[in-house]
Amino acid sequence: MIAVGRITKSVGIKGEVRVAMLTESPERFSKLKSVWCGTDETTAIRFPILSMRIEQSAVVLKLKEIDSRTLADEHRGEYLFVEAKDTVAPARGSYFIHDIIGMKVVTEAGEEVGSVRDVMELPANDVWVVNSGSKEFLIPAIKEVIRLVDLTGRRVVIRPLEGMLE
Repeated sequence: MIAVGRITKSVGIKGEVRVAMLTESPERFSKLKSVWCGTDETTAIRFPILSMRIEQSAVVLKLKEIDSRTLADEHRGEYLFVEAKDTVAPARGSYFIHDIIGMKVVTEAGEEVGSVRDVMELPANDVWVVNSGSKEFLIPAIKEVIRLVDLTGRRVVIRPLEGMLE
């Protein structure tokens, strides 16, 4: 399953929840019939979606069986997951963070750099945190550096900028 949002707070007294989106498209929620709610995907419980609306930079959902502010507050901080079949494919040249984590990173010359441990989402561009033994490298996710992302081969080819791997 894929996390698409996180419940930040309850809204009103009828059990609606405000969801911080972990996706670029708030409209994706209007196509969903249900979501899985929990702290992780192994403990998540399925809830049918009764209604949805977009407010500012968040989505407000009414989930079946959550019919009071108290019940909604019990889910604060939990993630909303969808099954992989319900995901929206990212735009060309974009990738899901969970697809990037764990990928092997090599230079164009074939030198192994390490593996992607984390992705930092920054205003200018994402930065991929790459572990190499006791070292950590910060790789900007820009087209001048990221030359190839091979999802099936689980590897990323980079053209390091001067000083990037020191």
